[in-house]
Amino acid sequence: MIRAVLFDLDETLIDRAETMRRFLLGQYLRFNELHRCTDKEYAEACLGHQQNGYADKLTAFTSACIDLGFSSNRLATEIFEDFKDRYGQEPVLFTGARDTLDTISKNYRIGLVSNGRTKGQIAKIEASGIAKYFSSICISESIGCKKPDQAIFLACLRELSALPSEAVFVGDNPQVDIEPAKSLGMRAVWVKNTHFQEPAVCDGVIMSIEELPKLLNEIA
Repeated sequence: MIRAVLFDLDETLIDRAETMRRFLLGQYLRFNELHRCTDKEYAEACLGHQQNGYADKLTAFTSACIDLGFSSNRLATEIFEDFKDRYGQEPVLFTGARDTLDTISKNYRIGLVSNGRTKGQIAKIEASGIAKYFSSICISESIGCKKPDQAIFLACLRELSALPSEAVFVGDNPQVDIEPAKSLGMRAVWVKNTHFQEPAVCDGVIMSIEELPKLLNEIA
């Protein structure tokens, strides 16, 4: 019997690239020094070094500044500090994410397991209006470990009062989301994307988060 559904955040519920793009366009307006290039040039340069969100952010901003001809390490440090302070305030949800959470919350307890800085991830969750759906929110900076460490999954399961065999995990990264969930005995659903190969073992593949309620019924 499935009692709980656990989600990854970025690239599962929230469109990381569009959220970052929106942030960068706003950041461009705050830093006059950046106006030697266009806002689109700045955004694309920064996005080009994000490595699907896994890059060290100071390194990514430094590399983008070099690409754009800004030689000052001070500028890279300042925009990195601005990122830490403001990022996440304008999140972009994938189409149907809120409706999906609303639908499944009627039948399952819902948890969130996310790698990242607590301030930025909480900002996204609250600003997007989805915080109310989660009975457990486990973010790596707060928990003290990050996916694929099984401890962060177990922390969320404990807060949901669910066993691994009673839970489904939904995520986009086969190595960080799907494999550790399966190794714990959870069911796992992969959100198909262009960044990763399909996992060798999972319990379902969806093209978008809107397909999840139907798949959960099939799994249950």
